[in-house]
Amino acid sequence: MRLRALLATVVVAALAPVVLLAAPASAHDVLVSSDPAADASVPGDVDRVTLTLSEPPLSGLQTGIVISVTDAGGAERSTGDVRIDGNTIAKDVDLAAAGSYRVQWRSVSVDGHPISGEYRFTSTGATAAAPTTSASPDPAVTSAPTPTATAAAAPEASDEATAAAATPVDHSHHTVLLLIVALVIVGFAAVVGIRALRDRRNGVPADGAEVDGSADEHGPDR
Repeated sequence: MRLRALLATVVVAALAPVVLLAAPASAHDVLVSSDPAADASVPGDVDRVTLTLSEPPLSGLQTGIVISVTDAGGAERSTGDVRIDGNTIAKDVDLAAAGSYRVQWRSVSVDGHPISGEYRFTSTGATAAAPTTSASPDPAVTSAPTPTATAAAAPEASDEATAAAATPVDHSHHTVLLLIVALVIVGFAAVVGIRALRDRRNGVPADGAEVDGSADEHGPDR
């Protein structure tokens, strides 16, 4: 019995330091999720890396919180300061270049111990903008006259010809002259006719008519 009690005491004494050390260790914060996620492939327009911890970082030790994002050549691609919002920490990044990126982070757990980790993801790079039609106009299209310009130029070029064809020849002065001559002729004929009619009624012989000699010689009938 004494031997068993002695062995139990030895085991408890041996395990006590392990239990005491394991209890604080289990209270350390851990990384719950990340955006971009580990081994993910994202487009180049992603502009921020966000890490979510199991607990908010220990307040007052913001200088101990670090997020570093480097490309395949080791160049730093993160900018600005780390932003803390509850149990998330975030930092702006530039992922326009396609390739593999490495995220290294460090924070301070609520128990005062530092925690850290790293992972990788891939960026497909920035999407190239489609060229606009106005950036490089086609010389052939530029030099060709537009239908509106052609239609506007055609009437201008043929204005004189159209005016000449559309303007009638003025014969009004000829018509007036002929009308005056006709009126003169008609008037003259009317005067002659009226005079002849009056002379006939008055018994006056017409011009050039011979006088009856017998009437003058014997006189009027008695």
